[in-house]
Amino acid sequence: MGVLKLEDLIDQIPSLCEEVNIEKTGLIIDGAALYYSLYYTSDPKLDQRCGGDYPGFKDEVCNFFKTLQDCEVTPYVFLDGGLGSGKREHFVSHLKKKLEKAKSVAETELGCSVQKRYRPNVLPPLVRDVFIEILKEKGIEFKQCLGEADPEIFFAANQKQWPVLSIDTDFCIYDVDKGFLHLKHFEWKSKKDGKIPAKLYTRSKFCEHFKLDPALMPVFASIAGNDYSRLGKEIFANHSPSPGQYDIKRLYGMLTFLSEVKLDSCNDSQKREHALQNAVNHVREIEDRSFKLSIQKYVDPKKNDPDLPSWVRQKVERGDLSTFIISVLDQKTMMLPALVEDFSQRSSYTAAYRIRQYFYGVLTGGQMCTEYDRDHKIDVQPLLPNVSSDEQEQLQLQRLHKVLRLIMKYTSALENIPDQLKLPVCVTVFWFKNLQSDPKPETVHCLHALLLGFVCDRDGPGKSYWMKALKDAAIRRKWQPRVAHAFSQWLCCMRQSLHLNQLLCSPLPEPQCARLYCGSLLHRLADEDTIEEVQKTLTGEKKKLYDYLKTILNPPTTGEGSSSEEQCQQVQNTEEEENSDKDFITIQDNLHIVEKTLLIGDSVLRDVQLETPGTVINCIPGARAGDIEAYLKLLAQNKHRFGKIVIHVGSNDSRFSQSEVTKISIASVCTFAKTMSDTVVFSGPLPYETNDVIYSRMLSLNRWLSEWCSKNSVKFLDNWQTFWENPGHIVEEGIHPTLDGAALLSRHLDEFIQNLDKKAELGSVVIEAVTP
Repeated sequence: MGVLKLEDLIDQIPSLCEEVNIEKTGLIIDGAALYYSLYYTSDPKLDQRCGGDYPGFKDEVCNFFKTLQDCEVTPYVFLDGGLGSGKREHFVSHLKKKLEKAKSVAETELGCSVQKRYRPNVLPPLVRDVFIEILKEKGIEFKQCLGEADPEIFFAANQKQWPVLSIDTDFCIYDVDKGFLHLKHFEWKSKKDGKIPAKLYTRSKFCEHFKLDPALMPVFASIAGNDYSRLGKEIFANHSPSPGQYDIKRLYGMLTFLSEVKLDSCNDSQKREHALQNAVNHVREIEDRSFKLSIQKYVDPKKNDPDLPSWVRQKVERGDLSTFIISVLDQKTMMLPALVEDFSQRSSYTAAYRIRQYFYGVLTGGQMCTEYDRDHKIDVQPLLPNVSSDEQEQLQLQRLHKVLRLIMKYTSALENIPDQLKLPVCVTVFWFKNLQSDPKPETVHCLHALLLGFVCDRDGPGKSYWMKALKDAAIRRKWQPRVAHAFSQWLCCMRQSLHLNQLLCSPLPEPQCARLYCGSLLHRLADEDTIEEVQKTLTGEKKKLYDYLKTILNPPTTGEGSSSEEQCQQVQNTEEEENSDKDFITIQDNLHIVEKTLLIGDSVLRDVQLETPGTVINCIPGARAGDIEAYLKLLAQNKHRFGKIVIHVGSNDSRFSQSEVTKISIASVCTFAKTMSDTVVFSGPLPYETNDVIYSRMLSLNRWLSEWCSKNSVKFLDNWQTFWENPGHIVEEGIHPTLDGAALLSRHLDEFIQNLDKKAELGSVVIEAVTP
């Protein structure tokens, strides 16, 4: 983002900028800078704490471009692409800083003043997607770059002879012919007589003021510090003739030093080489290659040109595909942006983990992809075979639309839902039924709030319905971390599903994201009394649609009379109906070789990843022993057999105080599994420490299962002792392992399965040796 504090230095010297009125011209716009600026500087402030205010953001963006139109200004927007391979460390460091800001935003009460120089800002997850949606809707010319946008902005500005609008002071260093307009001084809300007041900066005026050879501006940027380097933290400041702030003195000292370097009889390249060497010697540091790389960035800016299929390049540049695709294809890497969420819980991105696995699978096939999330670096195993990158075979992607429908639990019931809601409803079904196997009341309230948000038109005739109900409820509760986390999970699923839908050539209609979610309103709506108030206002088609959506999701009621156990059972029942289709078709393409190992079980397995070749994992949230048997019978109908079947079950059975029924069910699933494999293994339960009663049941189950397996020639993997010796590997609710716990369970399973293979190999060698 340019030279540190250069903006402040320019602001201190009025003669460096020219007061101008922008009208009847073209404008090259740094798109990322614009949407960040519009979101962060809006008045009133747009929500950052509750997942974002996308309708409000759309209003702000539309007003901005309407102002340009009124002043006969033609915009051309450029957006950044994937992260460059040389900048990964920079992005990891940037992610950590954003994470600290997200925590600060989460911990700051609404309306409280922040005791800092600035208020931390965190961009809500769908802002960029909404921004691109608006550009398309308004017919504004734009390009999504494959790499960093700065070089393309520079070339386009000089080719068209238009100024650049940005907040990046790199454009003070580039020789932009028509100058640089900083967004901070681009007073579009003060438009008068078809003109926008602004301040125009030019490099020539800067060099003239500081008596600096223009050829040395890249050297100044390099030693002052940008994305690559910083030099002379104190020495230049100590030799500065300027009073005032330390960072400003440092820049002033550098400019003074460079203006005094003797450059007689040198060409531009020699001038830069000589000036850099003098600067390095002055501060008594060793020359680093990064300085020269930084200088070259300004002298000869180059477009990033990753090796991508031509159809991917075209779709990315048109904004039809997310730039996350570039990093996945080019580097097998995904940076997951920081979110405002409940940091006492697992990352919200975990909710969309399975969707990302399919996303990576379509792009990379079986190649591992690395994710950076919070403080974790996670290797993810994709779930789908690769799709040929040949442009002629792009139609293969269209055939994969079934995958999207399965992931989202797409059903024929969606045919009666408006096109704009098909994908959001699929996402909501996935979020609620697949990930909330034990829904808490606040999660159920969030579900009803989302459904009401879908049917209540915020900008149409229905606006009065829900706005009046919210006003009458007069609810101004404190920020609720668990509500925020539930909505954050939904937003992660929505964004990743949107990108997967685009990748699969949009089998479901693209929704208008700007209309889907208004965080502050939904947070206020996620309350039982308010939900009931808004429900009462629904009439006609809105009520009919709302009732229909409820039948699809089958949520618990918001009133009394629905216990948590009943809620859990309702979710499990609907999961049983839908999981078989998804898992059967997924497994149908992958499991037809007898030698493969099937690992099957409940949601404890959701983050398990095995390195043992030929192992397929099927996680069925909420599954009990009977569900596993039903699923195996479905596979058996298609004559599937396996080398080994490993079953992880018992956690859900233990909750129902039916130990004898559980034992019978486990024996039954084992009997059937033996008809499909010569080796059946039970993976034992994890220690449950949150509730003493369930802990006792789980411990008893573990002991019984160990003894029963031994008596019935069934292999048993004891996880109890492994996790007991490694505390802190199970999340707060006491059931699911943390990501570290999932890695521990994965290693334990890998070792056990591989030992079974070694024993089998040894046995075959012994038999062969004694056979006459």
